[in-house]
Amino acid sequence: MEEIKPFYVRDCALAAIATGEKAQNLHEFRDKLLSAHHGCIYYHFWGGRLRTSFEYREYHNDFSFWSHHCLHDDILAERLELLDPTDFVTTENLQNELVEIVDARLDELDVIPWSKPGEQFHFVRSKIIVFQTRYSLSRPEELVTIIPKLTNSSLFYHFIDSARRLPERNDDFSAWLQGFEGEYQELITRLHRIDPYLIRLGSLKEKLTTIFTEYFSNHE
Repeated sequence: MEEIKPFYVRDCALAAIATGEKAQNLHEFRDKLLSAHHGCIYYHFWGGRLRTSFEYREYHNDFSFWSHHCLHDDILAERLELLDPTDFVTTENLQNELVEIVDARLDELDVIPWSKPGEQFHFVRSKIIVFQTRYSLSRPEELVTIIPKLTNSSLFYHFIDSARRLPERNDDFSAWLQGFEGEYQELITRLHRIDPYLIRLGSLKEKLTTIFTEYFSNHE
C-alpha cells in the first residue's frame, strides 16, 4: 500500500462580509436573490451553524427565518425550510431553486409581503479563514480519541465546508479513509449517511464519536 499522508486537523472561522444589498419586501428579495453572490447563498444556509443562537432556532436557514419572522409568510418559510443544500450539486443550482420558489409564491399573492423598518433582509457573504491546530492523525483508529476534542468550527470545516472543496463533495474524514484502498469502506458508508444540514454541530460530534468508537471496537 502506498504510504498515506497524515490527516492534519484544521480549524476555521467564517467571516461575515456585508454586501450592502438588502430587501424590504418579497419582490425586492427576489431581485436581490437573483443576482446574489454565491458566497451569500452559502452563508445564509450554513453560517448559522457557527452562531451560538443556532441551537435554539426553529428554522435552519436565514431565508426561511426571515420569511417567518419578518414577512410573516409561513407558507414561504416552510417551502424554503424544506431546501437541503446537500441535495444540490452546485450553489448555482440551489440559488436557482430559491428564485423559483420565491417566484411561485409571488404568483400566488395578491399583496406583496413587506417587513417592518429595521427588519430588512441583509445579504451577507462569507469568507472562510482556515488555520492549523496541534492535532494530526497517522492511523484511522485515532479518530476515536480526536473527534471529542475538536471544536464545532473544526467539525464545520472538515464535515461541511469539505463538500465545497472536494470533487466528491464528501467530508474530509471519508476522503482520507479512501486512501486505505477499501479497508474502511464500511466506515465511509456510515459517514455518508449523515446529512450535516439536519443535525446540530454538537450532535454531529456525538454521532461521529459513536460511529468511530463502535466501528473500531468491532474491528480490533
